[in-house]
Amino acid sequence: MNLSHYLFVFNFRNQIFSKNRISILFNIFTDLIAMKLKPAQLNYYLKQQGLSAIYLLTGDDPLQMMECADTLRTFARTQGFTERVVLTVETGFDWSSLDQHANTLSLFATKRLLEIRLGNKSPGNEGTKALLAYTNHLPRDTVLLITVAKLDASKQKTKWFKILDQQGIVIQIWPLNLSELPGWISKRLNKHGLQASQEAINIIAERSEGHLLACAQEIEKLHLLYGAGQIDTAQVLDAVADSARFELFNWVDTVLAGNVQRSIRQLGGLQAEGVEPVLVAYALNREIRNLSQITYALKTGKRQEQVFKTYRVWATRKNAVSNAIKRHPQASVWRHFLQEMVQIDRIIKGMGSGNPWTELQRLSLKVAGVKLFVNCEL
Repeated sequence: MNLSHYLFVFNFRNQIFSKNRISILFNIFTDLIAMKLKPAQLNYYLKQQGLSAIYLLTGDDPLQMMECADTLRTFARTQGFTERVVLTVETGFDWSSLDQHANTLSLFATKRLLEIRLGNKSPGNEGTKALLAYTNHLPRDTVLLITVAKLDASKQKTKWFKILDQQGIVIQIWPLNLSELPGWISKRLNKHGLQASQEAINIIAERSEGHLLACAQEIEKLHLLYGAGQIDTAQVLDAVADSARFELFNWVDTVLAGNVQRSIRQLGGLQAEGVEPVLVAYALNREIRNLSQITYALKTGKRQEQVFKTYRVWATRKNAVSNAIKRHPQASVWRHFLQEMVQIDRIIKGMGSGNPWTELQRLSLKVAGVKLFVNCEL
């Protein structure tokens, strides 16, 4: 990396961390070893430094991966890189094609973007040799963009990664923390000319479970349905009602509310739509675990409003959760339900006998207040 790259690191971080100079100096030192960017830094870096010869995008969040790659492609086109060659690495891939494309004159453009899509593959010995040869003789007017799935610590010690880390720019993409998700959703809504209440944003965040692609699709749907402007909680709930993923959370709320017949129909619908039982178990288990903690907190004398706020029980769900607490006010009951969830999990993993859908139905009915047999609760 040249000096301008390091100055970029200092300038960018100085703007963000001006109150913590020790942290700045430490981070600059680590960046002197290898140039790594976060997705949020990419646009700023491109505007300040222009294109580099090699980029490696690695991560397991498909939306952020896609949008980072699109950012690079769009900027490259503005710089005259109008030709694009895509090489997808599959079993039997011929790595000599990298050299062929890199050193073949284009008939249509003088600048090209060369992409290698590794996916979950590794370059292996042949790929490592090809990448080393490429970096030793970088072709003129060519940008190399490599995308690969998340690389663990051991893969980052491989020769091919070290080559790219030394010669190019690595962008590591991590899933957002749940605490970061509402802010991301708010910015995404604003890009579409939408504003939403905090409760509406929280509902999207909660039900998407950190899946940014699902969030982005729902936001696009909201824009198509309502256009630019303010949207409320009711509109968000209406917009996501036809999604199988969100139907799963609706089923959980129905169980908590004690609507037995509807919960039976909904669970049958989820099974018919091909929803995996592990997802259904996860959603039910999460709610049971929360209620175990909520009922315990209430027994210690804490106010319900404060407890609901702590466990993110939004206004639209308060009635359902309150009904569940009224039916089963003791934390010991919810802990007993959690023990049953452990057995269901064993069945799903093939470690126990039984039908997971039958057991999920049975437990959900108990949560909804149906007494299936005597002394089923503690």
